[in-house]
Amino acid sequence: MKHIWVKLAFVIMTVGACAVLFSSLLSVKEMDVHFSMYADEVRNQHNQEISRVALEAYQDNQGWGAEAYHKLEAVSEVLGLHITLLDQQQQVKNEWGKRPVHTSNYSIDRIPLVSKGVMIGQLVISHDDRSAYMTLESHFQWAHKNTTLWTMAVLLILVIIISIPLARTMVRPVVQVSTAAQRVARGNLSIRVPEPRGKDEVTSLVAAFNNLVQSLEHQEELRKRLTSDIAHELRTPLNTLLAQVEGMIDGIWEATPKNLDSTRSEVLRLSRLVRDLDQVIQVESGSLQMRSEEVELREVVKEVTESMSATFARAQVNFHFKGDHAVWITGDRQRLAQIVANLLTNACKHTPAGGEVVVTVDKPSTMVRLQVKDSGTGIDQKDLPYVFERFYRGDRSRARERGGAGLGLTIVKGIVEAHKGIISLDSSVGEGTTITILFPPQPYELYEAGHQN
Repeated sequence: MKHIWVKLAFVIMTVGACAVLFSSLLSVKEMDVHFSMYADEVRNQHNQEISRVALEAYQDNQGWGAEAYHKLEAVSEVLGLHITLLDQQQQVKNEWGKRPVHTSNYSIDRIPLVSKGVMIGQLVISHDDRSAYMTLESHFQWAHKNTTLWTMAVLLILVIIISIPLARTMVRPVVQVSTAAQRVARGNLSIRVPEPRGKDEVTSLVAAFNNLVQSLEHQEELRKRLTSDIAHELRTPLNTLLAQVEGMIDGIWEATPKNLDSTRSEVLRLSRLVRDLDQVIQVESGSLQMRSEEVELREVVKEVTESMSATFARAQVNFHFKGDHAVWITGDRQRLAQIVANLLTNACKHTPAGGEVVVTVDKPSTMVRLQVKDSGTGIDQKDLPYVFERFYRGDRSRARERGGAGLGLTIVKGIVEAHKGIISLDSSVGEGTTITILFPPQPYELYEAGHQN
């Protein structure tokens, strides 16, 4: 099986090789074109220089003579050209240089000679493509092509050498994520992948993987805690019931009303736990039955607080209710009362004697606010992100002493979200806790508020 870095290295090599080949071919092609233009320009300059020499010799001697012929012969020998001088009637007056044998190897230029507006003759210049001058030009072209080929070979080798470590470096985080994912599948949730430098997609992948594993690790801890808490919550009443029933069977524990009432309390405790678990399951699955009706929230809160006044009195906790105006929302009256009861029960349990609990119902903006604030023990900052998790309790021993299975806030959050509300919690150890719930108002209230604005 091919590794992904091998495939990536092959892709880099292919792209690099294609780029080198294309640039080399383009360089050779451009060199041929421009060198051909250069050779043509040099030939044109030679032709112009020869015609200039011929005209000057003709004008100096006021006609064709030995001096003109001598100069043209010297030019022919120096440049290796065959030069033919024709008169006005296109008759050959003289010629210099070796006459071409195979005209296919020569290129011929005809240059008219004009002096003072009069045609005095014509030069026929034959350029030998196999001359020493042209051989030097061909050698230069060959040297350029040879250099280009060597450069291309070196670049191809560099592409191969660089592409392999580059591909391995680029793919290393992906391989690490793959290896880590296999270890996570075997149950190792403590593994983390080092995040590479930069801010590209690979870095985002590694960060997302680490967050996923961290979340799985946290969920695994919650699952273990859930199992432990359920076992504990069920073990205590079941052991108590078993001891009481065995005592009745053995005749050492009489079935008096008082003893039976104790048995009934344990049964109710089990019943409450099972009911809360059932509600949590319904909340998490979204199957919790909710009614939709117009509810005056201040009235609901007031009824719950009045029913719990005796509880606050026994706990010696000062209670205050703030809500001067009626606020209406759409929801389930019974479930809303359950929210208030759960929040007040938690506040009362965690507020020492002489403390204070304040419940506020108002509408500071377009949202309806329900706020429960206590001056109790508070919650540690490290526990705040998990307070709405089922069975989560920061101080487990103290939570059990106060009672409860850690399901109240989970149920509250589910009911609030079912009403399309928002719940938030702010707490500090030793200063107390504030829970704020925002409910959307009734649609007609939103309509009136929009028209008023």
